[in-house]
Amino acid sequence: MKFREKLKDIKGRLSDRHMYSIVLVVTAVIAGFGIYQYKRSIDFKDQVERGYQRAFTDLVHYVNNLDATLTKAIVANAPSQLSALAVDLWRHAAFAQANLGQLPVSNAELDNTANFLSQVGDYTYSLSKKAENGEKLTSEEINRLSELQKYSANLNEKLQQMESEMFGGVLRFGSFSNITSKITGGGEQSFDKSMSEIENGFSEYASLIYDGPFSEHVRNRKPRMIQDAPQISEDEAKARLMNFIGADKVSSVEITGESNGDILTYSCTASVQDRQIYAEVTKNGGHVLLVLDERQPEQAQMEVQDAAMAARDFLARNGYQNMFESYYQREGNTVLINYAFKQGDYVIYTDLIKVKIALDTGEMIGFEAHGYITNHLDKRQLPAESISEGEARGKVNSAIEISDINKAMIPLENGKEVFCYELKGRHNDKNFLVYINVENGNEEKILILLENENGTLTI
Repeated sequence: MKFREKLKDIKGRLSDRHMYSIVLVVTAVIAGFGIYQYKRSIDFKDQVERGYQRAFTDLVHYVNNLDATLTKAIVANAPSQLSALAVDLWRHAAFAQANLGQLPVSNAELDNTANFLSQVGDYTYSLSKKAENGEKLTSEEINRLSELQKYSANLNEKLQQMESEMFGGVLRFGSFSNITSKITGGGEQSFDKSMSEIENGFSEYASLIYDGPFSEHVRNRKPRMIQDAPQISEDEAKARLMNFIGADKVSSVEITGESNGDILTYSCTASVQDRQIYAEVTKNGGHVLLVLDERQPEQAQMEVQDAAMAARDFLARNGYQNMFESYYQREGNTVLINYAFKQGDYVIYTDLIKVKIALDTGEMIGFEAHGYITNHLDKRQLPAESISEGEARGKVNSAIEISDINKAMIPLENGKEVFCYELKGRHNDKNFLVYINVENGNEEKILILLENENGTLTI
């Protein structure tokens, strides 16, 4: 009996241990599934948040352009220039409306803001019809434009502030802001509340009378530089990116996907020391289109001029010759510099490359060559100049005090490229660049030049 009891006892213990093991396995499976679902929910949240961020960033971009273009329209002197600016105003307003409609506004009613964006485009269309007939604006119409510009400047300022809060993690969209606040205990600002504050700013906005809607087909140019170039393999893309960044710096490169935008690319991740760098390499021709390095330098050990030389050397090492640094913007301990190709005396502004330099080591931590790859030609036919610099001065609004003249090639909205005198001047505490066609004297474009201690930009 004792033997049977011992045997029964052993079987019971084995059974208990077996059940215990089963419980452990089941518990582990449930926990693993829970972690997987949680990760999926976090990934989904982040994906939706990035979609909202992209739409909001585009909204800020188009409102900023709207503000700048309204400012230009006030000082435009030629009816043809006013007509072109009116087209720009409609386009910026239309795209701003489209991106506003993609945002998760649940509690805030944005009728006034949307109405403002709609009527800016429609009102300027009515002015463009006058300009097409060679008529200049009346003082009342200029005053209306000035009022629109004031509202757009206020909207632009508030949206820029919201964008800074978004990138700083203070502002989040929709219900995710409430979830994040509860988890982190942070003081995130909800998007609805911020947009409600903007809406209140338009409570006194008076509707304008306009003639009707306006539309234009926007055409995208095929990338000139690579349209006939052969397609490269993934291994070739890896090698070209490694050499571009520096073979001595990159330990490995992986292809993470493909982009099917207007320029087809391989999406890549390069491993450099303790970080990952995102990049895109064109499938045709194998040119690096984009580099995004999130490294944030802790200190600045060089001046902007030295950084510009480092950027120019970097471009030369990678085959980009005759590049002219035009404008720059310093952000913390980094500087973003715009480079344009130069042929003869003319700066070819369409052939643009942006290089971001770390001010601690002088290394490249950002690169974008979309404009260059889309527009670059090795050699353009330079024009015969039919008007002098003095005659070009006489084509500019007399209210603008001219300080400098250069030569440049600029694009028009219809895709045509024109060679111009670039006249820098000042009016009402604002700096302007006015472009006068060297062949016929037409006022082709007006830019606002922004200069401060952090750099120089044009809008």
